[in-house]
Amino acid sequence: MKSLRYSAIFLILILTGCSGYTLGEGGVSVLPPEYRTLAIREITNPTTLSWIEPRIRKLLRDELNNRGTITWVDTQAQADSVISIDIRRYYRPTAVSGGSDETLRSVAVFTFNATIRSTTDDSVLWQSGTISQNWPFFTGDEANADAEVTRLGIRRLADRMTQNY
Repeated sequence: MKSLRYSAIFLILILTGCSGYTLGEGGVSVLPPEYRTLAIREITNPTTLSWIEPRIRKLLRDELNNRGTITWVDTQAQADSVISIDIRRYYRPTAVSGGSDETLRSVAVFTFNATIRSTTDDSVLWQSGTISQNWPFFTGDEANADAEVTRLGIRRLADRMTQNY
């Protein structure tokens, strides 16, 4: 009987210890509640990579929807706030080594920032600061590196948006 009581107390302590982690509607957001209906204003893409903009749009929407901290809308007219993403750089420098000048390892680097503005008065509600993500890969694995580095970069953005940085 005593061990059952201790088990119940232990279970309660574990459950209350995890109370800072939330999923769904109760999540923490850097945005006040009145600005949590969000649309994408623009993604500035100075690269020649045409796939990157639609990928970023999908990743951002999916990541924030999964966290449950905002409500997505398709048009800026329906939104309380809008997010703009400015891709600063996306590149894959390579390292050459050995007598045959064979590429041994490369890295995909994705650097960007995001700004959220009010649709009412265009005031800045939040800025991410520069986010830089990289993913190492070997020759022939560029597509997987592109997928991973963008996924992880957007995850870092979402982390910043939900942790009051």
